[in-house]
Amino acid sequence: MALGCYCYIPASATMSRGASPAPDALRHRHLIFIDPAMQSKSIEVTVAHELIHLSDRVQGTPRRHRHHGYDSIAADEAAITGYAVEDLRVLLREESVRRESFRRQRRPIRYVYQCPGCGKEYPRTRRYSQAVSCSSCDKVYNPRFSLLLTSTTGDGSTHKA
Repeated sequence: MALGCYCYIPASATMSRGASPAPDALRHRHLIFIDPAMQSKSIEVTVAHELIHLSDRVQGTPRRHRHHGYDSIAADEAAITGYAVEDLRVLLREESVRRESFRRQRRPIRYVYQCPGCGKEYPRTRRYSQAVSCSSCDKVYNPRFSLLLTSTTGDGSTHKA
């Protein structure tokens, strides 16, 4: 639900050469990375979120997300932080919008591809290097649904390809 990262990294070879074997949880490094530009409430929720992952891993029951904000991890976050689940979902949306706008400033959308079958648009920062097809119309490559480049923006202006 939060915008952070929990990493489970195997310990270096020098750490694992001890005389007595350590439990699996102790033979790995548990790192949590937090985006310092987040709102303070977001940082609090992110730390809780990542500590839930860490705790699950140490206990030997790692959970994966089915859908951020709509799974059992979100309920655990709400219990730990005291915020309502809906408030946490709103916070997630706000942070996602903020991060997406920052990402678009750094790498703007320059190409828009469109499916000839369903009309779905695929905005891209880089051109596709080979032919690709619409994943909504067919899960494997299908030339009938090969995406067409509909517009490009190189210098900030938009024109049809």
